[in-house]
Amino acid sequence: MTGNDMPRWSRRGFLAALGGVGVGALAGCGGGEYTQVTGATPRESRRRTHIVAWHSFGGILQEALQKLIDEFNQSQRDVFVEAQFQGSYEQTMQKVAAAIIARQIPDLAVFSEITWRKMHLADALEPLNSYFDDRLGPHTYIDQFIQEGTVQGRTWWIPFARSTPLFYYKQIFARAGLPARAPRSWEEFREWAPAMMKVKGREGAPRAFAMGGTYASWYFQNNVWAWGGNFSRGLDISIGDEPALAAGRWMVDFIRTDRAAYLSQTPDIDFGQGVTACTVLSTGSLKNTSELAKAGGFEIGTGFLPEHEGRFGCPTGGSGFGILRNAPAERKQAAFAFLRFLAQPAKSAQWTMASGYMPVVKAAQSDPKLVALTRQDDKFSTALRQLPKTKPQDLVRPLVSNAGYMMDVGLQKLYSPTVSVGAVFGRLQKQLQSRADLIEESYTRHYK
Repeated sequence: MTGNDMPRWSRRGFLAALGGVGVGALAGCGGGEYTQVTGATPRESRRRTHIVAWHSFGGILQEALQKLIDEFNQSQRDVFVEAQFQGSYEQTMQKVAAAIIARQIPDLAVFSEITWRKMHLADALEPLNSYFDDRLGPHTYIDQFIQEGTVQGRTWWIPFARSTPLFYYKQIFARAGLPARAPRSWEEFREWAPAMMKVKGREGAPRAFAMGGTYASWYFQNNVWAWGGNFSRGLDISIGDEPALAAGRWMVDFIRTDRAAYLSQTPDIDFGQGVTACTVLSTGSLKNTSELAKAGGFEIGTGFLPEHEGRFGCPTGGSGFGILRNAPAERKQAAFAFLRFLAQPAKSAQWTMASGYMPVVKAAQSDPKLVALTRQDDKFSTALRQLPKTKPQDLVRPLVSNAGYMMDVGLQKLYSPTVSVGAVFGRLQKQLQSRADLIEESYTRHYK
């Protein structure tokens, strides 16, 4: 495939790769050039190359990103970047997919560890190797992060807001007669839970563990790996195998028998308000969760995810930037100029300190301000210390259409009613394998 030509997709293949674009939108895909989505450029910047960047960051994260963009726009006179918020990672992907079909696209977009792979399967992303040079290349970034965006020797996805799950705990362990650290294993956590639930605070006695329904399958990847299983091996689905079933049964017992854990719609808020003693959240939740806890008048700690029988499992996650293949060459070069700006160690460190996400640039770890922050508050270093023990998720979740959502819904059923693990995971096994088979040809072409 050369130039700006997109591959000729069958209707089923395109839908399978992008996951859920409406048939009506697909029918609107026709010939012609790709134009830029509507944006706005200040009068003083109208002679610059105008870049539209779609993203998924709200609240303090949006403020932190906009600050970086403003600094880039003020640092030179050739490129103007305009950020446009599009909703969640999934909503952003769907809007990009619809934009491709309509042939009116952004130049740059934030994609999660899941959504970039779907865009890659759809041949919608620009390969970036030719943009690298001696000053900025794969060597600039933490190896694990840049390798995740590289397939068959070509880099398609530049790390930015990268994260892992972390174990968050309220600093009440001493009052409960427990060590002032995160539990090292799920078994140890189970032993500690009764003591935690006896320590009363402003909200009364907390539950031991709040479990979220959103991204539940990302967090549960830890349990499946720790129990010796997988969601999948390649595109061979294995969530219905015994190790995954055993991991599910353990968690169900922790909820229904021990009554130590519960399903929460907002585990971050529950934790920040002291309703629960512990939870598992993204690294990217660190800044906001710390602020909530401070407002609630208590301290929090972070630790590695628990093990099981000596086995550890932790998936990487978060997001990065992809350049749209069908943007014109001038705007693709300008978009990469912005990515080059973000790759400066001080800027990578600035984003980490403002957001809680991990630094993705190797040299950022030595930035004086970030070093000072981690010495003052070691919660910001937990994810980096855990990083060598992590690995990318099993491919079913990133590659198969709606797999993460389907697994999330299944886990929510387990975390609340009395449905059996075998029934939920058995159904998922069949449904996910059926969907995986739809993209086998594209998977083979891109990954083998």
